Amino acid sequence: MKIHESIYLMIMLLAHVLRGAGTFTIEEKMKMFEFVGYLINNTEFPVLDVSNGSYNQPRKTNHSNTPCIN
Repeated sequence: MKIHESIYLMIMLLAHVLRGAGTFTIEEKMKMFEFVGYLINNTEFPVLDVSNGSYNQPRKTNHSNTPCIN
């Protein structure tokens, strides 16, 4: 997933949290943390190659254990 897609999803999660402030159970909070961890692990960050100043291809992501927020 590209970095702009991850930022968009984080903003959507933030909006969801702000609307329901104080109404989340521990289980829902844990699912949100798992989702944020999934975003961090599966975001393709470009790597700067210092030798020639260009960006290398990002690492491949693993979507085999995608969490689901219900």
